[in-house]
Amino acid sequence: MEKCSVLAHVLGYGERAQQKVDNPLSKLALDHWYKVLIAVSAAVFLLTGTGVLKAFPTAATALISLGTFFIGLGEWINHPLQTGFLPPNVYHPGGVLTGHPRRTSLIGNLFLLLGAILIGFGLFKLFR
Repeated sequence: MEKCSVLAHVLGYGERAQQKVDNPLSKLALDHWYKVLIAVSAAVFLLTGTGVLKAFPTAATALISLGTFFIGLGEWINHPLQTGFLPPNVYHPGGVLTGHPRRTSLIGNLFLLLGAILIGFGLFKLFR
């Protein structure tokens, strides 16, 4: 064994220390519209901040993309994973139901309100 693998084994890391670090973006699941909204608005915000989007006014584009980010975040909070049990009967077997139906919360609605205000202010700056 190599010195680093012996040291990792002695310290208790074992094979875990030898594994390659996974790319965190490889596990990003854009399976709902509000997650796509978050990803796209974050990308537009970063592109605006770096000066790549020169055709658009920086302040207005940043405010609109930040507002859409907060709307996506608020909708993600308002769509939590909910699980329910389906009892068995004569027509179908029992099981577990999971889904993301809308369940509003105060924090989610505050993020939606903040996003709407930022988008409104960004549109005002855009067309002023």
